[in-house]
Amino acid sequence: MNNDKYLDYSLQDFLDDDAFIKWVSGKEQDPVAAEFWSEFPVLYPAAAANFKFAVTVIRSYRSQEFWNNKDNKARVLERITATIATQGARPVRMRWLNNWVRAAAVALVITAGGFMIVNHYSRPHMEQVATGYGEMRTVTLPDHSTVTLNASSAISFNEEWSDKQAREVWIEGEAYFDVKHINRTGPGQQFIVHSNGISIEVLGTSFNVRSRHGRTKVGLITGKIKVDYNKDRSLVMLPGDYVEYADNKLSVTRKLDKPEKIKRWTEIQLTFTDATLGEIIETLQDNYGYTVKVADASLRKLKIEGDINVTNVEELLTVITTTLNVTIDRPSKKELVITSGK
Repeated sequence: MNNDKYLDYSLQDFLDDDAFIKWVSGKEQDPVAAEFWSEFPVLYPAAAANFKFAVTVIRSYRSQEFWNNKDNKARVLERITATIATQGARPVRMRWLNNWVRAAAVALVITAGGFMIVNHYSRPHMEQVATGYGEMRTVTLPDHSTVTLNASSAISFNEEWSDKQAREVWIEGEAYFDVKHINRTGPGQQFIVHSNGISIEVLGTSFNVRSRHGRTKVGLITGKIKVDYNKDRSLVMLPGDYVEYADNKLSVTRKLDKPEKIKRWTEIQLTFTDATLGEIIETLQDNYGYTVKVADASLRKLKIEGDINVTNVEELLTVITTTLNVTIDRPSKKELVITSGK
């Protein structure tokens, strides 16, 4: 592998690099190559910003649904290309876009998380941390609060925080927050998490946020938080409260019997409670990059009662086939086909 070329890689250079795309997509089987890409931001700090941004672009592209209306896609593409070109993001050098990059650019901006990345990435002194498929990472924020990122997730925040401004972070994917309480008055005491159209204001507390496919789920373990949504509406949450936000409204509000369960994924890689097959499939796709085809849509409603706690995908697939009456075929390493076992 010729590594010298990466010294001054632009965003498009990464998006045109097959080896890089293979690694981000979870298809890299060479341990040497995988290790190289994992350590890339440290090895080549000058290109680290473009590297992280490209990871987010590819992840957003892979999660984007297919387009039904090609004319609409073309119109959106024109707007997005113009928007990105005028953002003035320091690390990004815009050149002509090939078809793959153009599609990725559209997906990046029109998804809720993608728009957040473009909008905030252009701000000065922003730090961004992203995880790949099957990867978890704990991030220490400037105030020593900690955030544990689940697989295929990203967080961005200012590199330096002061007592004159609120502590703000932006999250895409899933993260568990353990927020440090600061004994002072003023804006710097505020800690605000932004995700998919909502803002979560906290003091010292621990909570979980999962934001995927236009739906944000918030569960509070300790402390108290306030969720602001639709600009002028808010909800105060107490320990054990759980809400889901989608389509500009709170669609689910309930009390968790054991709120600490929502953070089990930080200790056990794959954990579910009373999960449907559809929910398990979503995790396989979002966190591990699988393509899953289901022969009959009704199979997605099948439920596995109780808790599932496994450490890898192979164990999870065994649980599914032994608990539900289904058969799982694997045409390729990252592709699953689920059919009824009858």
